[in-house]
Amino acid sequence: MILLSTAVIGAGLVACSGPPARPGPIAPGPAASSLLSLSCSDSAGQQGQGSETVIGGVEGLVLPGSDDPAGLYPIGSAGGGTRYLIYKAFLAVAASAAPSATVSVIRPASARLVYGSPSRVGTLFSADSGRGLLAVSRSRIWLPVCGPRYTGFTGGVLVTGPGCVTFEVSSAAARAATVTVPIGTATC
Repeated sequence: MILLSTAVIGAGLVACSGPPARPGPIAPGPAASSLLSLSCSDSAGQQGQGSETVIGGVEGLVLPGSDDPAGLYPIGSAGGGTRYLIYKAFLAVAASAAPSATVSVIRPASARLVYGSPSRVGTLFSADSGRGLLAVSRSRIWLPVCGPRYTGFTGGVLVTGPGCVTFEVSSAAARAATVTVPIGTATC
């Protein structure tokens, strides 16, 4: 019986090994609308408040220069050939938003958020022209408060082209706030 099991496992390994398939276009799947929950170990650490506008306890969504198309970096295509670009935006959640804040994309439906530890986001951005970012992106992220100052998170906003993106920021400590941000376009 052990020999038969070993043979079956060995045959399975041979069948599964070999050259990896060339990756095709990556499409945001059904999970794209699910919540991406970050942890304190994903944060870039504690920092003081910057000069950015704070929306619902989160700074970094409204940034000077977000309207400049030069700030958009191509990361690849989704299913159907839809091209995606990333606008890099460091988010920081205020301690006053404890225990956490949630950032959601309201519109356009194609826009996504991708955040995580600096090493993970950096690796995904560098590998395969950044297409891995699209695969892990979501329309909502949960940002924990991890100390007495602002807790920072590395990532960005994925868009199909220059345009306006509307976000909602909510936390138990404050009323939900909505903001529309020009990303790669002059006006909203």
